[in-house]
Amino acid sequence: VTPLGWGMMYYFVPVILKKPIWSHALSVIGFWGLAFFYPLNGVHHFFYSPIPMYAQYGAVVSTIAIEIVVFTVIVNFFMTLRGKGDMLRTNLAIRWFFVGMVCYFITCLQCAFHTTLTVQQIIHFTDWVVGHAHLVMFGVFGFWLLGGVVYVWPRVVGRQWWSDALNAWNFWLCTIGLTIMFIDLLAAGLVQGFMWRNLVQWEASIIASMPFWHVRSVAGLMIVAGLLLQGYNMWMTARVGAPLVEETPETATKSAATA
Repeated sequence: VTPLGWGMMYYFVPVILKKPIWSHALSVIGFWGLAFFYPLNGVHHFFYSPIPMYAQYGAVVSTIAIEIVVFTVIVNFFMTLRGKGDMLRTNLAIRWFFVGMVCYFITCLQCAFHTTLTVQQIIHFTDWVVGHAHLVMFGVFGFWLLGGVVYVWPRVVGRQWWSDALNAWNFWLCTIGLTIMFIDLLAAGLVQGFMWRNLVQWEASIIASMPFWHVRSVAGLMIVAGLLLQGYNMWMTARVGAPLVEETPETATKSAATA
């Protein structure tokens, strides 16, 4: 999934910002670093399983090494944003992409220490891993996909967004809901991990997890509500949205002169 997500970022961010990527050299480092280190990365979800230990040790090394690659990508995109930071406020697609980039940084930073076998003794098979997976799959790639939808959908149907407010509601419901879910599942995972380490009965760990699961359900409903609003907005845009007028250099000059 990561190559597809990075591909979206490398296409949409320069197009929307109307400026090239800050450093082509860093882009090349990111590409080849991903190709070299990423194949073993997924093994870090199989620690303490019946696979050869050399594969598990390789996953530790490659996961930590990929942090260098991730750092180059993050620096590249945030330097590309330099001078156009106001678009985080005015352009929802850019906001989706860069909040997703922040989530990507958090997940990769999390990987760097939870990929060690010592930490895995606590978090393995707990809700910590579930929270991590939610953040990377929805908070990163889901947010990047939604950023692409916000930019592309009006151009596909030839109409302006029917309601910018519904788009904003989707953004905030998804962002707040995912944040609550992520923190909640990390806490649940630590509770479960330490209870299992101390050989507490399984039933007791389930009972202790129930409040966290209730919070997760509420957070999930927030996300679902946001996505339903987005879907309704897309449908109404295709049906009754105002005709889309693409900005040309001439119209941009006129609008700048009258601003």
